[in-house]
Amino acid sequence: MTDGTTDAAESAPPQAVARRLERVTFDYSATQDRLLARMQASDGERHAAWLTQRLARRLVKALLSHLDKTVTAEQAVAATPSVGGGTAGPGPKEMLLSFRHQAALIKREPSPPVADVDTRDLPLLESIHARLTQHRALLTMDLPVGPAVLSLSHDHAWQLLQILLNIFRKADWPVDAWPAWMRDGDSAAARAADTQVLH
Repeated sequence: MTDGTTDAAESAPPQAVARRLERVTFDYSATQDRLLARMQASDGERHAAWLTQRLARRLVKALLSHLDKTVTAEQAVAATPSVGGGTAGPGPKEMLLSFRHQAALIKREPSPPVADVDTRDLPLLESIHARLTQHRALLTMDLPVGPAVLSLSHDHAWQLLQILLNIFRKADWPVDAWPAWMRDGDSAAARAADTQVLH
Protein backbone atom coordinates (compact mmCIF):
# COMPACT_ATOMS: atom_id res chain seq x y z
CA MET A 1 0.00 0.00 0.00
CA THR A 2 1.31 3.41 -0.94
CA ASP A 3 -0.15 6.89 -1.04
CA GLY A 4 -3.24 6.81 -3.21
CA THR A 5 -3.01 3.09 -3.93
CA THR A 6 -4.07 -0.13 -2.27
CA ASP A 7 -2.54 -3.45 -1.39
CA ALA A 8 -3.82 -4.81 -4.69
CA ALA A 9 -2.54 -1.78 -6.61
CA GLU A 10 -6.07 -0.52 -7.21
CA SER A 11 -6.42 3.23 -7.00
CA ALA A 12 -10.00 3.65 -8.24
CA PRO A 13 -12.53 4.23 -5.41
CA PRO A 14 -15.43 1.80 -5.05
CA GLN A 15 -18.58 2.72 -6.96
CA ALA A 16 -21.09 1.84 -4.23
CA VAL A 17 -22.05 4.39 -1.59
CA ALA A 18 -19.73 3.79 1.33
CA ARG A 19 -20.74 3.51 4.96
CA ARG A 20 -19.05 6.01 7.26
CA LEU A 21 -17.27 4.42 10.19
CA GLU A 22 -17.35 6.26 13.51
CA ARG A 23 -15.39 3.88 15.76
CA VAL A 24 -12.97 1.02 15.22
CA THR A 25 -11.55 -1.30 17.85
CA PHE A 26 -8.44 -3.35 17.07
CA ASP A 27 -7.50 -6.58 18.82
CA TYR A 28 -4.89 -9.27 18.26
CA SER A 29 -5.99 -12.89 18.01
CA ALA A 30 -3.21 -15.29 18.96
CA THR A 31 -5.29 -18.17 17.59
CA GLN A 32 -5.59 -16.58 14.16
CA ASP A 33 -2.30 -14.64 14.38
CA ARG A 34 -4.20 -11.75 12.81
CA LEU A 35 -5.70 -8.42 13.74
CA LEU A 36 -9.43 -8.19 14.33
CA ALA A 37 -11.06 -4.88 13.42
CA ARG A 38 -14.49 -4.32 14.97
CA MET A 39 -16.21 -1.36 13.31
CA GLN A 40 -19.27 0.72 14.12
CA ALA A 41 -20.87 2.76 11.35
CA SER A 42 -22.65 6.08 11.73
CA ASP A 43 -26.01 4.29 11.48
CA GLY A 44 -25.10 2.10 14.47
CA GLU A 45 -24.44 -1.06 12.47
CA ARG A 46 -21.46 -3.14 13.56
CA HIS A 47 -19.07 -4.92 11.24
CA ALA A 48 -15.84 -6.85 11.64
CA ALA A 49 -13.01 -8.24 9.55
CA TRP A 50 -9.57 -9.80 9.88
CA LEU A 51 -6.34 -8.06 8.85
CA THR A 52 -3.10 -9.88 8.18
CA GLN A 53 0.23 -8.64 9.48
CA ARG A 54 1.26 -7.91 5.89
CA LEU A 55 -1.70 -5.66 5.17
CA ALA A 56 -1.35 -3.87 8.51
CA ARG A 57 2.35 -3.18 7.78
CA ARG A 58 1.47 -1.71 4.39
CA LEU A 59 -1.13 0.51 6.03
CA VAL A 60 1.44 1.69 8.58
CA LYS A 61 3.94 2.55 5.84
CA ALA A 62 1.32 4.45 3.82
CA LEU A 63 0.22 6.53 6.83
CA LEU A 64 3.80 7.27 7.89
CA SER A 65 4.71 8.33 4.36
CA HIS A 66 1.68 10.61 4.22
CA LEU A 67 2.38 12.23 7.60
CA ASP A 68 6.05 12.65 6.72
CA LYS A 69 5.07 14.66 3.63
CA THR A 70 3.01 17.08 5.72
CA VAL A 71 6.22 18.55 7.16
CA THR A 72 8.41 20.67 4.92
CA ALA A 73 12.09 21.26 5.64
CA GLU A 74 11.35 24.92 6.32
CA GLN A 75 8.66 24.06 8.87
CA ALA A 76 10.94 21.60 10.64
CA VAL A 77 13.82 24.08 10.96
CA ALA A 78 11.53 26.92 12.05
CA ALA A 79 9.82 24.81 14.72
CA THR A 80 13.00 23.30 16.18
CA PRO A 81 15.32 25.29 18.45
CA SER A 82 18.96 25.16 17.37
CA VAL A 83 21.22 23.12 19.60
CA GLY A 84 24.97 23.61 19.52
CA GLY A 85 27.68 21.04 20.02
CA GLY A 86 26.93 18.88 16.98
CA THR A 87 25.63 15.97 19.06
CA ALA A 88 24.01 13.16 17.13
CA GLY A 89 20.27 12.75 17.47
CA PRO A 90 16.98 13.19 15.66
CA GLY A 91 16.96 15.81 12.93
CA PRO A 92 14.60 18.80 12.89
CA LYS A 93 11.98 16.95 10.83
CA GLU A 94 11.96 13.92 13.12
CA MET A 95 11.70 16.18 16.17
CA LEU A 96 8.67 17.98 14.72
CA LEU A 97 7.01 14.71 13.74
CA SER A 98 7.65 13.38 17.24
CA PHE A 99 6.05 16.49 18.73
CA ARG A 100 2.96 16.06 16.54
CA HIS A 101 2.76 12.39 17.47
CA GLN A 102 2.92 13.11 21.21
CA ALA A 103 0.43 15.98 20.88
CA ALA A 104 -2.03 13.68 19.08
CA LEU A 105 -1.76 11.04 21.83
CA ILE A 106 -2.40 13.64 24.54
CA LYS A 107 -5.58 14.74 22.72
CA ARG A 108 -6.90 11.19 22.59
CA GLU A 109 -10.19 10.85 24.46
CA PRO A 110 -11.33 7.62 26.15
CA SER A 111 -13.97 5.76 24.21
CA PRO A 112 -15.78 2.48 24.88
CA PRO A 113 -14.76 -0.36 22.55
CA VAL A 114 -17.02 -1.54 19.79
CA ALA A 115 -19.06 -4.45 21.16
CA ASP A 116 -17.78 -7.98 20.64
CA VAL A 117 -18.88 -9.81 17.51
CA ASP A 118 -19.07 -13.45 16.50
CA THR A 119 -15.71 -14.13 14.87
CA ARG A 120 -16.90 -17.16 12.94
CA ASP A 121 -16.90 -16.72 9.15
CA LEU A 122 -15.55 -13.18 9.28
CA PRO A 123 -14.11 -11.82 6.02
CA LEU A 124 -10.40 -11.32 5.50
CA LEU A 125 -9.55 -7.86 4.20
CA GLU A 126 -7.45 -8.23 1.08
CA SER A 127 -6.87 -4.52 0.54
CA ILE A 128 -7.45 -1.10 2.04
CA HIS A 129 -7.97 1.76 -0.40
CA ALA A 130 -6.02 4.74 0.94
CA ARG A 131 -6.89 8.20 -0.39
CA LEU A 132 -4.58 10.71 1.22
CA THR A 133 -5.25 14.44 1.11
CA GLN A 134 -3.48 17.41 2.67
CA HIS A 135 -5.55 17.22 5.86
CA ARG A 136 -7.05 13.72 6.03
CA ALA A 137 -6.52 10.05 5.29
CA LEU A 138 -9.57 8.22 3.94
CA LEU A 139 -9.34 4.46 4.37
CA THR A 140 -11.92 2.39 2.47
CA MET A 141 -12.43 -1.27 3.35
CA ASP A 142 -14.45 -3.60 1.12
CA LEU A 143 -16.81 -5.49 3.42
CA PRO A 144 -19.42 -8.08 2.37
CA VAL A 145 -22.13 -5.43 2.95
CA GLY A 146 -20.28 -2.91 0.78
CA PRO A 147 -17.47 -0.38 1.20
CA ALA A 148 -16.91 1.33 4.55
CA VAL A 149 -14.81 4.48 4.98
CA LEU A 150 -12.79 5.56 7.99
CA SER A 151 -11.89 9.25 7.75
CA LEU A 152 -8.82 10.15 9.79
CA SER A 153 -7.49 13.55 10.74
CA HIS A 154 -3.74 13.76 11.19
CA ASP A 155 -4.22 13.36 14.94
CA HIS A 156 -6.30 10.22 14.40
CA ALA A 157 -3.70 8.85 11.99
CA TRP A 158 -0.98 9.26 14.64
CA GLN A 159 -3.25 7.58 17.20
CA LEU A 160 -3.90 4.67 14.84
CA LEU A 161 -0.18 4.25 14.23
CA GLN A 162 0.44 4.04 17.99
CA ILE A 163 -2.40 1.57 18.49
CA LEU A 164 -0.97 -0.66 15.76
CA LEU A 165 2.55 -0.36 17.20
CA ASN A 166 1.29 -1.51 20.60
CA ILE A 167 -0.57 -4.44 19.02
CA PHE A 168 2.46 -5.48 16.94
CA ARG A 169 4.51 -5.58 20.14
CA LYS A 170 1.83 -7.63 21.88
CA ALA A 171 1.83 -10.05 18.94
CA ASP A 172 5.64 -10.17 18.90
CA TRP A 173 5.60 -9.04 15.26
CA PRO A 174 8.46 -6.98 13.77
CA VAL A 175 8.08 -3.24 14.39
CA ASP A 176 10.71 -2.05 11.91
CA ALA A 177 8.02 -0.31 9.81
CA TRP A 178 7.91 2.44 12.45
CA PRO A 179 10.72 5.01 12.71
CA ALA A 180 13.22 4.58 15.53
CA TRP A 181 12.12 7.77 17.29
CA MET A 182 8.59 6.37 17.53
CA ARG A 183 9.65 2.86 18.58
CA ASP A 184 12.00 4.16 21.26
CA GLY A 185 9.98 7.12 22.48
CA ASP A 186 7.33 5.41 24.58
CA SER A 187 5.53 7.72 26.98
CA ALA A 188 2.57 7.44 29.31
CA ALA A 189 0.35 8.70 26.49
CA ALA A 190 1.75 6.09 24.11
CA ARG A 191 1.17 3.28 26.60
CA ALA A 192 -2.38 4.54 27.18
CA ALA A 193 -3.06 3.99 23.47
CA ASP A 194 -3.13 0.29 24.29
CA THR A 195 -6.90 0.67 24.74
CA GLN A 196 -7.01 0.07 20.97
CA VAL A 197 -10.15 2.13 20.24
CA LEU A 198 -10.10 4.75 17.50
CA HIS A 199 -12.97 7.20 17.12
